[in-house]
Amino acid sequence: MLRGPEVRLRLIVLLLGALVLLIVGQLVRLQVFEHRRYVVEAKQLLERQYSLPEERVGDLFDRNGDLLVGNLPVYDVDAYLQREYHAEAYAPQLAVLLNRPEAELQTALTFPEGEPATSVWRPLAREVTSDTVRQVQELELPWIVFVPTWKRYYAEGALAAHVLGFVNADGNGYGIQADQWPLLFVPQQRSEGQVSGFNEPLPDEVAGRSVTPVRGMDLRLTLDRTLQAYIEGELDRALLEYKAEAGTIIVMNPRTGEILALASRPTYEPSRYADYVAAGQEALFRDPAVSQTYEPGSVFKLVTVAAALDLGLVDTGWTYEDRGLIEYGGVPVRNWDHRAYGVQDLEGLLAHSLNVGAATLSTRVLGADRFYHYVRAFGFGQTTGVELEAEENGVVHTPEQWDWQDGFLATNAYGQGIAVTPLQMAAAVAAIANDGVLMQPHLVAERIAADGTRVPIAPMPVRQVISVETAHTLTELMARAIETNMKQATVPGYRLAGKSGTAQIPVSGGYDPHNVIASFVGFGPLPDPQVLIMVKLDRPGIDPSLRWGTQTAALVFQRIAARLLVLLHCPPGG
Repeated sequence: MLRGPEVRLRLIVLLLGALVLLIVGQLVRLQVFEHRRYVVEAKQLLERQYSLPEERVGDLFDRNGDLLVGNLPVYDVDAYLQREYHAEAYAPQLAVLLNRPEAELQTALTFPEGEPATSVWRPLAREVTSDTVRQVQELELPWIVFVPTWKRYYAEGALAAHVLGFVNADGNGYGIQADQWPLLFVPQQRSEGQVSGFNEPLPDEVAGRSVTPVRGMDLRLTLDRTLQAYIEGELDRALLEYKAEAGTIIVMNPRTGEILALASRPTYEPSRYADYVAAGQEALFRDPAVSQTYEPGSVFKLVTVAAALDLGLVDTGWTYEDRGLIEYGGVPVRNWDHRAYGVQDLEGLLAHSLNVGAATLSTRVLGADRFYHYVRAFGFGQTTGVELEAEENGVVHTPEQWDWQDGFLATNAYGQGIAVTPLQMAAAVAAIANDGVLMQPHLVAERIAADGTRVPIAPMPVRQVISVETAHTLTELMARAIETNMKQATVPGYRLAGKSGTAQIPVSGGYDPHNVIASFVGFGPLPDPQVLIMVKLDRPGIDPSLRWGTQTAALVFQRIAARLLVLLHCPPGG
């Protein structure tokens, strides 16, 4: 007969045996019968899609390889909260380190009441430096997560702001970065493999990964950093000297279409674009050189003279009787000073900037079809194709349009009633300097791939607008005009060609009776022009008798030309 202890011992053995059999049975079920299902489930837990590390956006360099826009390594700081962490207690310390209001962090770090999930993800700070990261790491908070990323860095601050521009988090922006964003930025790539609880790839996964992040292309621009800084300084000086509200200066190589410098005022700091948006100052982002149109005034007479010369309808011996007034389509056209100049030829028309002479050419010599053919051929009424976002077409009225008025043919001849961008005007005059060939203005000199492959961007001829002979004849007329009537635009030792303009500003019901836009476009040295300079000053606030293009923009042109011809190693002569 079994005693009590033996019975209990046998009972325990039986229970243990049954438990072992149950465990073995479960192991057989898991490892044999349901092995495949659990392997799949385990793989789904361990191997998931994850984002590859964000690669940097492509850098921008000037033509000499000096950095203009680069990238700084920064971190986004997030919190992976669980109820038992009581993370809100650390809000005062993190507020100091992350430069965030304590109250905001207190709210962000408090686990929400009634939250069914066991954890929540909260962003705490963006674009934090590595020094700040080290300070936060010293707190040894296991729920803090640091996500490495990049921040755009502008090496020269606000220099060339309108050209360089920016792109926001949504992929929208201005300047060359917005235009070239598909090349500069490669969207964050994804892969699949073993990940941690934070959805980050495990070390073995990183080591064996076949897919690697790809960074964007770098761009070497046509801009010269030194020239750009000088041009911006001259523009600031001109605005102060002539009390102008705004202005633009463009420096181009007329042979290649390369933009060596481009400055507009007012300007902004691209790195602080969010501050301007918050202040409602988004209008500052639009580059007046390509995004704002104006009536060019007398500079446009070059297009009118070029058309008549190229068609052989006039030559340097052509003359007309300037009576100080011509009427066409019900519109009276007078010279800028309301004077009559008697018998004048093409040189006199340009030297005295005679509206009556230009209107005579367009209405009595050319006619609408031929005149507007050349207006279009010079690139007006269409974008230039420069690598800048938000470029405007300009406005050209032609006879087939519903809003056409006969008087346009007369007024357009001297740059009134037609709207252009400063870059369109500069490119058109550059075509005269370039033997009649219109070049596409461009800012990208070279694309540099992630593997170091370099792809130079060749100059892009658009079309032969006027013949070589016409271009040379018109250039000579322009040169003689400034040598005889505008010596303030000349540079000792060099021969230059140019044309001034003083344009009225259209307003509701007519033209502004008080304000004008003063401009000058010139190139040189002759006979082989290497540089074109355009100066545009909006609403000079000085004495009305002194704010003509010949008295303001021409002087700025002269100062810049005298300096640039030396910096660009152009030999004196001509």
